[in-house]
Amino acid sequence: MRERSFAQNYLFNLIYQILAIALPLVTTPYLSRVLGAQGIGQYSFAQSIVSYFALAAALGTTIYGQRQVARVKDRPEERSRLFFEILLFRVCGAVLACLIYCLTIMPRSSSPLLYAVAAIEILTVAVDITWFYQGMEDFAPIAVCTTVGRVLAMVGIFVFVKTKEDLVIYVCLYCASLLFAHLLSFFGLRRYIVRVRGVRIRLLYHLLPALALFVSQFAIQVYTVLDKTMIGLITGSDLENGYYEQSHRLVNVLMALVTSLGAVMASRVAVLWRTDRKEVDRLIYGSFRLIFALGLPLALGVVLILTRFVPIFYGPGFEPVIPIIQVFVLLFPILGCSNVIGIQYLVPTGREKLLTASVFAGALVNVVLNIFLIRAFAARGAAIASVIAELVVTTVQFYFVRREIRVLSVLKLLLRYGIFTAIMGGVGYAVSLVAPQGILGIALIVLPCVAVYGALLLVVRDPVYQVFKKSNTVGENPSEN
Repeated sequence: MRERSFAQNYLFNLIYQILAIALPLVTTPYLSRVLGAQGIGQYSFAQSIVSYFALAAALGTTIYGQRQVARVKDRPEERSRLFFEILLFRVCGAVLACLIYCLTIMPRSSSPLLYAVAAIEILTVAVDITWFYQGMEDFAPIAVCTTVGRVLAMVGIFVFVKTKEDLVIYVCLYCASLLFAHLLSFFGLRRYIVRVRGVRIRLLYHLLPALALFVSQFAIQVYTVLDKTMIGLITGSDLENGYYEQSHRLVNVLMALVTSLGAVMASRVAVLWRTDRKEVDRLIYGSFRLIFALGLPLALGVVLILTRFVPIFYGPGFEPVIPIIQVFVLLFPILGCSNVIGIQYLVPTGREKLLTASVFAGALVNVVLNIFLIRAFAARGAAIASVIAELVVTTVQFYFVRREIRVLSVLKLLLRYGIFTAIMGGVGYAVSLVAPQGILGIALIVLPCVAVYGALLLVVRDPVYQVFKKSNTVGENPSEN
C-alpha cells in the first residue's frame, strides 16, 4: 500500500475543505435571489438546532477516530477492528440522537416538514467515515466523494429550486448530497480493511476518551452554531440569520485555505510524537508560517473588494453582509493559530483537556457577549462576539504551551507577513480609489495585490514556497527567516 506524500495529502485535504463549502457557495447567488435572506435564515436557524444533535451523535469520535487510526495505520487487523468498532459506535449514536430529536424538537417546530428533512444530517453521522481516511493520511477519497456529492446537489438545485416555496427541496438536496458522498466513500475501504474475527462494541473503552473530545467540540459548537440560534431567539428575525449565514458561508470557504493543513498535520504529529519531537516542532512552526502567509493577505484582500463583490455576488438586499464579513475576516489569523495549537498539536499529543479548557473559556465569553451584542448590533454583534471568543481561545492555548512553542518566534512570523500584507494593502487601496465598480474593478484590485505579495515573497526567498516540496522545509526555524 503506497502512502501519499505530505504535499499530496495537503492538496487533497485543501480540495476537500474548499469543495465541502465552495460548491454550495456556487449556488449562493442563485439561492439569494430565489429564496431570499428570509428563506435562507429559516434554514440557518433549523440547521443550527440539527447541528447539536449531529454533534451529540458523533460524540467526539471524529477527532478521536482519526487519532486512533493514525496510531495503528500500519497494523491492518488492528485498524480494521478499530474501524468497525467506531463505526458501530457512531451508528448507535446517530440512531439515538435522531430518536430524541424526533421526540423533542419535531413536535414543537413551526415548520415540521423543514425540520424533518433537515434531520437527515443527523443520520449522515452514522456513515461518515472521513475520520478513517484522515487517520490513514489518505485524503483523496474524501475529496473525490465530496466533489461528486456536491456537484449532484448543485445540479439539482438549479433544476428543482425555482421559487421561495422550494426551500424544503433545497434542504433535501443539500442533506442528500452529504449522505450520498459518505456512502460513496465506502468503496475505497477495500484497500485498508481486512477480515477480522468478530467485532465488539467496546462502548466504555471508546466512550470516555471520545467523550473528552466531545466536550471540547461541543464548546466549539457554542460559538460556531449557537450564534445562529441566539440571533433567531433574540432578534426574532429570519433576515438577520440569513445575513449571518451568507456571511459565515463565504468566510468559511476562504478559511478552508488557511486551516486545511490541520487534518493532515494532526495525523502526521500523532505518528511522529513518540519518535521524532524535533520534526514535530518543525512542522508546527511551519503551520504557523503558512497560516500567516495565507491568512493575513486574504483578510485584507477581502476587505478591499467587499463593497464591489457583495452586490454582484448576492444581489440586491444583501448589503448588510458587508460589515459582518469585515468583522469575520479577523478570524483568519486568529482561528488559524488556534487550529495549529489545538487540532494539530494538543489533540494528537493526547492533551484534549487543555483544548477543552481553552474552548470553554471562549464559549463562555461568546455566550455572554452575544446576549448584549446581538441586542445592540444584531448579526454583526454575533460576529464581533465570535472574533473576541476565538481570540480568548487562542490566547489561553498559547499560555498552555508557552514552554513548548516559543510565542516570540510566532510573533516574528506574524510581523514578517504583516509587513508584506501591509505593503500589498497599500497598493490595493491606491488602486481601489480609481478602480471602477463591478467585476473589472475587482480584477484591477486583486491582480496587482497578488503580484506584489508574490513578488515580495520571491525577493526574500520566503520558505513558505517549500511547503509542497517536502514537509521539513516548511518547518524551518522561524527565527532564521
